[in-house]
Amino acid sequence: MAVSILGCRLHYCNSVLYGMSQANIDKLQRVQNILVRVVVGAPWTSSSLNICRDLHWLSVGHRITYKLRLTTWKTLHTSQPLYLSELISHYLPSRSLYSSNIDLLTRPPSITSNFSSRAFSMSVPSTWNSLPAHIHCIDTLSTFKHHLKFHLFQSAFTI
Repeated sequence: MAVSILGCRLHYCNSVLYGMSQANIDKLQRVQNILVRVVVGAPWTSSSLNICRDLHWLSVGHRITYKLRLTTWKTLHTSQPLYLSELISHYLPSRSLYSSNIDLLTRPPSITSNFSSRAFSMSVPSTWNSLPAHIHCIDTLSTFKHHLKFHLFQSAFTI
């Protein structure tokens, strides 16, 4: 019951939280840490990190990255929604390079504002291009989700 009430609120539209201050991310992480202890009935002194690893829950920061990359994959493979699809441009080098075969995205010209760096068109290329090449080329949604979560889980918990 706690997960359905608080968990959905915690992760609702969390991709728009990309680039938010670390202090605000930490506040959301504290909420998730309390939630994970309530879910398993663990004492307040137990490590929430170990419980999250056992439940296969990503941290708030990794969850934000997960949702942003998932939205990017869906937009690239379905061209939907159109308003997001128009914000993404593929990297097309003028000559043959190794990176020509990897599905990379181009970042639009930079605007100095910190707020504008959080925009979809600015944040997607950096998060998408930092994915390993073998994840870029996955064609099915379920396989992409699996590999993406495994990749983030590895980086979060260093398996």
